[in-house]
Amino acid sequence: MSSRRTHTKSRTGCLNCKRRKVKCDEARPACFHCARHGVPCSLSSQPLTNFPASSVDSGSDAYSARFPNLAPSTPGSLDNHDLGDSPDPSYNFLQSSLTDKIAPFPPHELWAHDCELMHHYCTMTAETLSIRRDLTYVWTVALPRLGYQDPFVMHGVLAMAAAHKAYLSPANRRTYLPLADYHQTLGSEGYRRCLQNFQISNWMPVFGFATIVVFHMLTLPLRMNNRKLEEPIKNFIELAGLLRGIQTTLEPALRRIVKTEFAPVVYGIWTLDSDEADSCPSLENSALPPDTWAAYQRLRAFQESDIPASDLEHYTSALEGLESSARLFAAAGLHAEVGAAQFWIYTLHDSVLYDLATHRPHALLLLAHYLVHWAALEKNFWYTRSWSLQVMADIEENLTGQPNFIEMLHWPKQRVTETVAWT
Repeated sequence: MSSRRTHTKSRTGCLNCKRRKVKCDEARPACFHCARHGVPCSLSSQPLTNFPASSVDSGSDAYSARFPNLAPSTPGSLDNHDLGDSPDPSYNFLQSSLTDKIAPFPPHELWAHDCELMHHYCTMTAETLSIRRDLTYVWTVALPRLGYQDPFVMHGVLAMAAAHKAYLSPANRRTYLPLADYHQTLGSEGYRRCLQNFQISNWMPVFGFATIVVFHMLTLPLRMNNRKLEEPIKNFIELAGLLRGIQTTLEPALRRIVKTEFAPVVYGIWTLDSDEADSCPSLENSALPPDTWAAYQRLRAFQESDIPASDLEHYTSALEGLESSARLFAAAGLHAEVGAAQFWIYTLHDSVLYDLATHRPHALLLLAHYLVHWAALEKNFWYTRSWSLQVMADIEENLTGQPNFIEMLHWPKQRVTETVAWT
């Protein structure tokens, strides 16, 4: 029998690989893992940025290299290279020395791919992002037009198109995933640079990139090898933290946004007046299971019997948020937008997110019920797929040995499995 090949442990790998405890190939200017996920590599002789601490606090090590760093750049962090906030036509020439270092293809091939991606976005991708025509107009017309003025927004558009191409053509993932990472990296750099000087008067490019980057973040499982999340619950918490951080950044501009052609993004779900909304409308013609209300009654009773009074308020509020989401699904029928489920993430109290991060059983059970809403989206929106089953499996594993919680998990697990089976 041949002897096992010896393996020399690397002690000079990049900081990201050391933190994530994966083998670093030490390639320069960026190792394989950093280049794959579009993040600055400590091995680079000219790092893209000196990252400040993220303004989104999701735990001591909750931030993952799988997601873009959207915190504002520090002064001088781009080494006098402007990666996206200049409309100057000479922009591409000024940046060639830097972008070539992380470009996945030679310049002439990259240009051809970018033309292909823009065509694909305008003719296919944009139409898949929403159902409502007013929202589709934003993605097909308003956002690309904004990209003509602000290159970092255009990078976001091209990144989303590349992710979509990789999803549609798995055999060509090695072409399109590096393109998605490349454009997402450059777009995120420009976004952070713009945030450094963010004012209400220049909200539009920040808002434009933020909307498209949310879609890109949702495609995380589809961009992973075998579409497998490394740590599903943790990845979901990271996603929630970034969504909430973006909301906080853009909140001062909401009054202006609703007066522009981007207003449908804010009003992207069916709105209900509290005095007109039925507390438990029928879900027979919606994307949610008809027995959802009964499941919520059982969950509320379980919470009230088992959660200490000091913590119950925030869990009650979170469950009420799920019920509000269900009413939005009921109003939308079979045409619910992503916002009908996504808004629940914004309503969660920080203590519930902390309980999720520490795998507290009641928080996990609450998330499991929310995944029923998420699974309903997976039928219509490709970029939301592969989340619900993986997070549910992680929840079940963390509840092993707790029979009362496993019993309560039966309904959401069964409904998620049934829904995804028809996707």
